[in-house]
Amino acid sequence: MTRFDFHVHTALSACAEDIMSPRQILSRARTAGLQVLALTDHNASAHLAPALELAGEFGVTVIPGIEVTSREEVHLLALFAAPEALADFQALIDASLPVEENVSAVFGEQVVYNARDEIVDVDNRLRQVGTALGLAQLVQEIRGRQGVVIPAHVFRNRYSLISQLGFIDPASGFDALELQWRQWRREHHRRGDRLDGFPLLTGSDAHFLEDVGRAYIEIEETTADLRRIMQALQIGNGL
Repeated sequence: MTRFDFHVHTALSACAEDIMSPRQILSRARTAGLQVLALTDHNASAHLAPALELAGEFGVTVIPGIEVTSREEVHLLALFAAPEALADFQALIDASLPVEENVSAVFGEQVVYNARDEIVDVDNRLRQVGTALGLAQLVQEIRGRQGVVIPAHVFRNRYSLISQLGFIDPASGFDALELQWRQWRREHHRRGDRLDGFPLLTGSDAHFLEDVGRAYIEIEETTADLRRIMQALQIGNGL
């Protein structure tokens, strides 16, 4: 079995608590029984390197990821098989963000840790906003880097496909759709469920350390390969 969560924030997301370092998150993920997770900070990915350094120590595979905000203010989870692909995508995101400083009193700090659990930087770039890239262009850019595109919390009343656009386009090129974990449980969804042709999944969307592992998906296959996991979501009903 493989238990995974593709939506976890760190202290680099201004809206997450400041103690959410890669070391603390991976320790919590191991305790929660996760084998695979993606760190998906808002328009940022500086914690990937220390997380990859720590992955072997905790026995948790880290998938390169980011939660990017489109021009329409739709949140997308973008996952990549290789760190280099995410680094290239991050450069695109940085170039498309407004050149403004984060207002920490409003949004919170964007704290950067190293693998030893030491604060080494505070990212002062404003990242809690939409990029200049439209939804269709972001999908194209992610897929052009062999990435996986998953609109986040699609029915949430802010920053979702439904709140911002009012519909889900079956021809949009998404790989899956994410439901908030409360909706997933309330509606008794199972792996293998689909909406408008897209596989459904859920994740913790953890902003607090104790929330890491509160929601996950399991597949029968033992794998840490992103593509194999996504293929498993396309077929059958399961847990």
